[in-house]
Amino acid sequence: MIRSYFPLSICLLLVLSACSPNSIEDFHHEGQTRSRALILDLQKIHTREELALSSPLLKKHFEALVDLMIRARTFQESHPEESLALPFASETTVSDELEEELRRIYKIEGGREIVERTQQEALVHLDAFERSCAKKKQTLIY
Repeated sequence: MIRSYFPLSICLLLVLSACSPNSIEDFHHEGQTRSRALILDLQKIHTREELALSSPLLKKHFEALVDLMIRARTFQESHPEESLALPFASETTVSDELEEELRRIYKIEGGREIVERTQQEALVHLDAFERSCAKKKQTLIY
């Protein structure tokens, strides 16, 4: 029985390891891809009702971005030789597009509040991670 799952397990392991970022640049590219997907979903929203209906999807985007940030930070701490010296030119473009879309959504009546609610759990998770990192650094100093 176990032997029949072995080839499947090996294939699954290869696929999963191939999908995991192996460098800061890989994390950067994954972040770009996730941000573009968020932008595309934001561009579909034109009314408060559409925003309210899209909240669960937006929440997943924000949670995925925070998860990626946490994984990238963890990777960077364990691989200090890896770093991005300067931001890529495309990074600014995607960041600007995302900011533009969020500003547009904020102009919708109640848009800011809805977006902030969808971000809340992800931001709490990120804050907890940052506090944990700060605490670890503090204990290393003393």
